[in-house]
Amino acid sequence: MTCVILFLLLGQVMLFSATGVPALQRYGSEFYFVSRQAVSAVLGFLLMLFLSKVKYQFWYKISYALFAFEVLLVAATFIPGVGHQAQGASRWIRIEGFLLQPSELAKIVVPLFVARLLSEYKYEAFSSKKLIFSISAVFLLLGLIIRQPDLGTTTLLVLAILGMFFIAGLSLMYLLTGFLLGGVGFAAALLHYEYRRKRLFAFLNPWADPQGSGFQTIQSFLSFYSGGVFGSGIGNGNSKLFYLPEVHTDFIFSLIGEELGFIGAVVVVVMFAYFSYLLFRTSFKAADPFACYFAFGLAFLLTAQVAVNLGGVTGLLPIKGLPLPFISWGRSALLVNLSMVGILLNIVRQSSQSTAGMSSEQ
Repeated sequence: MTCVILFLLLGQVMLFSATGVPALQRYGSEFYFVSRQAVSAVLGFLLMLFLSKVKYQFWYKISYALFAFEVLLVAATFIPGVGHQAQGASRWIRIEGFLLQPSELAKIVVPLFVARLLSEYKYEAFSSKKLIFSISAVFLLLGLIIRQPDLGTTTLLVLAILGMFFIAGLSLMYLLTGFLLGGVGFAAALLHYEYRRKRLFAFLNPWADPQGSGFQTIQSFLSFYSGGVFGSGIGNGNSKLFYLPEVHTDFIFSLIGEELGFIGAVVVVVMFAYFSYLLFRTSFKAADPFACYFAFGLAFLLTAQVAVNLGGVTGLLPIKGLPLPFISWGRSALLVNLSMVGILLNIVRQSSQSTAGMSSEQ
């Protein structure tokens, strides 16, 4: 929990630094973004504390109903008047001025659904009908998400599912088939849209189009370079002054590198590495198979978001448009990420109680 609090505080500071000038110019208040993020952070933190007290067995009971509801939510983004479009994507539902992104909820619902299936598979034989229905349901949801389009979230969910299959000890044939199908689907989705092809080529050689597809990557490099070892100081960075697009979302780590320097960036990476270790430890110490699979899926998705974001802004991976958890602007993502931590905290608590009970019996 300490790591989460530190991430939230750092996020508020860096978000204000990133958005103060643009927010004042566009909305008349330098606190436009940071105030809204602060409200979401407080609500998300309270939600995290609440979910930490909700027994994870409750999620097992409602997993199928929750999955069906998630499918309906994602499908609703395509309904005119209900779904909200931005930058060519239909990923949001507008609710009283708040934009809900249903695909973010999938980061909880999909691991939950798959964890229940795997735990049932471990103790009872699956009928062919149930197996086909379950696989079809997952493919339906993933298909809706990629249709929005949201390739980044879809890819993370597929990898999380395969990871859960792996720790569940499923046959190598299932894993290889999943990797093959996932790889073919990823390649097809990547090559289908021109902007995705440009991102791939920009990753391979951003200087081939420095004013186009490679602009963000090059500006990110310049931000890190100008920060040096100790940084320019909070609030003194220049990349946020309309040089680096989306600095408050996908590229906020570039601003951290510029204003806090190499040392500050390394500290943040180390904090995330330790946080990831704690997340996966929760899975491996879980009291039962369902908790193990569910915790692993949540831990994988949180860690993968960090890895993909950091890899994108440093040029180690193609840019995928995924925010940095707890730090980047994004209220739906923040609420979901904090909810994921709350569920993991309950798994930790119950696992500790189970271990303590076993020790006392011995």
